[in-house]
Amino acid sequence: MRAYNKRVVAIISSSLIAVLLGFLGPSAESKIVTNVPADISEKELRAIVIEDFENTALGDNGWKIDSVPRKFVKAETEQKLKMKNPVNILEMKIVPGGPNDLNVEEFSLTEKGKKKDKCLGVKFQFRYPGTNEIHVLAPPQVDWKDKTPKFTFNPSTGKDEQERGIELPGQAKGISVWVHGRGHPYTLEAWVKDYRGSTHILKFGSINFVGWRPMKVAISVSVPQEFESFPQTRITKITRLVVRAVPNAPREELMESTYFFFDQLKVLTDTYEVNFDGSELHKVFDGESKGGEKKVQ
Repeated sequence: MRAYNKRVVAIISSSLIAVLLGFLGPSAESKIVTNVPADISEKELRAIVIEDFENTALGDNGWKIDSVPRKFVKAETEQKLKMKNPVNILEMKIVPGGPNDLNVEEFSLTEKGKKKDKCLGVKFQFRYPGTNEIHVLAPPQVDWKDKTPKFTFNPSTGKDEQERGIELPGQAKGISVWVHGRGHPYTLEAWVKDYRGSTHILKFGSINFVGWRPMKVAISVSVPQEFESFPQTRITKITRLVVRAVPNAPREELMESTYFFFDQLKVLTDTYEVNFDGSELHKVFDGESKGGEKKVQ
């Protein structure tokens, strides 16, 4: 009987050890297997400023404003344009000022956030209450590292086009932005587009407050940001910020002149990328390496 009990205890102990080893084994998230496993730097979480509105262009080459319903720009007469236009006022400006509690970045991967002299302001007024929206469209997309234009293939036109979007470095975990409100019944959203072309709506929540306040939202793991080949990280981008009216708010509050201001758009992200011998070799074909010669076939 004692021998039997010893065998049972040995079996149970072996099973527990196997289970524990399963939990305590390698935890690297990378799906790429290399000869050299990841060290403790397998996660490099950083808060990176991706827009500070200090040297920001507006219009076709920069941030752009739109609305739902859209503002009329043409009519038979100037009087009809004013009388029937669903949007009385729709303006966007870079203005001096910003939150006093905002910290200046001493070091920045993007070279943004080192000053806090300016912010982005919007002013609008709708003629009718309802499910009105203000869309603050991101600038044309550029590479977040080298600032060169980025183009995406558009299957409907068959051409590479420069979409609007601010790239989120690494695998983004969350987004924050400073918002100045005046007590108007609106909510704020960030629209994020993944590398597959799908758009995800991230809700910051209500911006019905007075003064400056930092708003933040988490990025769900359901947003794809990695691939099973190198480079593993696939860039996600913010395409717009959406200010959405609360439809059941008092009628007069939805029809008055409204102001909102934005400053320092920041992302919390994991910038780790798996490293291995020869990981830079492909850059010869992309013309990025000085050590090789590009061949044309």
